[in-house]
Amino acid sequence: MKAKFTLLAVLIAAFFTGFGQQQPTNGSFETWTATTNPDGWADVESIVTPVLGPFGNPFTTKDTAHTVGSFSVKMTTDTVPGQSTTFGVIGGQVSLGSATLNPATGSVTFTGLAFTSRPDTLVFDFKYVPRAGGLDTAAVFMLLTQGFVDQILGVGFSLTASPTWQHVVIPLSTFYNNTDIPDTLSFQFTASNSVNPLIGSALNVDGLRFGYAPIPALTQAVITAGGPTTFCTGDSVKLMSDTGTNYTYQWNLGGTAIAGATSWAYWAKAAGSYTVTIDSASSSSTSNAIVVVDSTCHGVGINNIAATTLSIYPNPATSVVNITANENLAGFNLQMYDVVGRLVVSQVLEGSNNAINVARLSNGTYIIRITDKENGVVAQSKFNVIK
Repeated sequence: MKAKFTLLAVLIAAFFTGFGQQQPTNGSFETWTATTNPDGWADVESIVTPVLGPFGNPFTTKDTAHTVGSFSVKMTTDTVPGQSTTFGVIGGQVSLGSATLNPATGSVTFTGLAFTSRPDTLVFDFKYVPRAGGLDTAAVFMLLTQGFVDQILGVGFSLTASPTWQHVVIPLSTFYNNTDIPDTLSFQFTASNSVNPLIGSALNVDGLRFGYAPIPALTQAVITAGGPTTFCTGDSVKLMSDTGTNYTYQWNLGGTAIAGATSWAYWAKAAGSYTVTIDSASSSSTSNAIVVVDSTCHGVGINNIAATTLSIYPNPATSVVNITANENLAGFNLQMYDVVGRLVVSQVLEGSNNAINVARLSNGTYIIRITDKENGVVAQSKFNVIK
């Protein structure tokens, strides 16, 4: 008995291990180059015939019973003539894309549809007549993957007996496993269950399509700085944009696109006016500008000091950071920022030796910034707190 169900089990298992607002190819099943195979879909005939040759009884037919257009696809469970011992009863089925049977192993390799959308709703019509007196059940399976490893969505639903057309609407939003963008859609209808398929069970399907919720327009792109936008030569500041599903980013300096700067964040090292242009599925927006100033950290007035005369120690610190200079720092201002740009310490300096209490700060990296009485940057340095 085990051998009789081998091909059906392989077809179902291989489907799950194989893999803008796109729609399934030929979802209304109007296009048929061959009357036993809807274009864009693999079925039992297209899988088995290249290996065993043509056979008489069709598993898949172009049926004039329909809800959309002029035709539907009809799948009927049956056996391959002369191969019932090898393959047993095979559920009539269609799978989106193409499929290949390996005659040596009996395995089937499915190739789904290149697909980069995230539909919100699955819609189709069906009617199902299982074999009289049997307990057969039809089913539909859908799989969205990225790289055939990341399963973004995987669902399967039973279709019970109904001699008249039924309209099905299935919300998909709650079935997504993550927010990743897929690259492949795999999809399959089958006229029988994989455990006990019954000859004669017949499933018609028509009007397959996806629904998409309206995508809110991107009203205005906004960027923020993760630290001081005036810094010493050789340092940088992290600029961050708002984020969203299906957003793409392009950072600009002085209105000119920065090559390769296409992430949601950008580390600005050069002086100038920065913006980001965000494209969503429905609109495009260029952000506010943030001006970055690259300071030499050397003053020109009598109240400035040269960076070489200043020492900041110890690094790393535990409770106190010492600021010493060869000149009087009285009236100069010191600010400390964490790595996301929050001001954590602000203090007016006194004399040439100052002790800054950092005992309350958490472990991490901080930026010390010293400005003179005219608010010009005279020094900036990073240090760590480790306790």
